[in-house]
Amino acid sequence: MATRKRWLQRSRRTGFTLIESLVAVTITAIAGAALFSAIGSSLGSTYSALNKTIGAGLTDQLLDELAAARFPTSSDSRPARSSSRKDFDDLDDYHNWSASPPVNKDGFALGNEPITILERYPIARPSILIPDTEFLSRLTREVTVERIRPDNIIGWIVTTDDTDFRRVTVRTKLAASSSAPSHTISEATRIFSYVPLSP
Repeated sequence: MATRKRWLQRSRRTGFTLIESLVAVTITAIAGAALFSAIGSSLGSTYSALNKTIGAGLTDQLLDELAAARFPTSSDSRPARSSSRKDFDDLDDYHNWSASPPVNKDGFALGNEPITILERYPIARPSILIPDTEFLSRLTREVTVERIRPDNIIGWIVTTDDTDFRRVTVRTKLAASSSAPSHTISEATRIFSYVPLSP
């Protein structure tokens, strides 16, 4: 009888009580929720950083194209802006230009340009090099070109007068979905000036 009593006492001491089990489950649930929250936050940060990197690349690419464009002068007798970007002949032609999805100078959506060998023999683009068209369709690039002049007090003043300076701003925007409003993921501004040829 004494042995059975000792066995019952020992078995009561070695098991978990209901309260201990509930505390353990609660601690595990809190730890799991914190872990999932950290993973979600990390994925969101990674997605945001990736979008900003893509936006910065698209912005810089267009700014490089603008840096190669001719600076407009008052003596220029060429016609004003054409409707096609490949026919733009100076910086002022890019004012208020935008495209969605982003396109190259010839009007092809980026990543969907025809590939040629020696500019003569077309070849098929490998599937690994074809971008996500749904993602590209949510991207927009915009250009603003302003005539500016230097000012000793505030730096630069926007003017309508003919000047030797242009402030060019390129924005890349991304919409969360095709029907959602877009937000700026990259913006860069450069100031260009006219430098006459030396005699």
